[in-house]
Amino acid sequence: MNVDERAVARTIALGRILFGALMLFIPETVLARASDVRPGPLVWLARAFGIRDVVLGVGAVIELTEEDPSGQWVALGAAADTCDAVAAAVWRDELGPAGVVSTLALAVPAAAGGWYSALRLRSQRPRPA
Repeated sequence: MNVDERAVARTIALGRILFGALMLFIPETVLARASDVRPGPLVWLARAFGIRDVVLGVGAVIELTEEDPSGQWVALGAAADTCDAVAAAVWRDELGPAGVVSTLALAVPAAAGGWYSALRLRSQRPRPA
């Protein structure tokens, strides 16, 4: 089975932009699933997290319009997703069971797909003479 790495990377990037926009513009709604208490600093942190995802997603989408993308933006997104998954596992008591499950359900497939795509894009680039 052939998997189109550009399609995988684009899907992850668009999902990242959507999630980031939700965190940026309606963080209280997104955070409502995690806790009844949403103090200002937590809302601000959610917005900052959203900005990170929008920037990484837009960078990847722009990169994927190039004829021979390097995969750097895709790899940066995969690195962020990997760090999110590791953080959820390491500090699982702070996040709680529902937070761990939801974080891992998003971060692990995004990290795996991102690394796959980034490595495939890099391997297909023409080598400089």
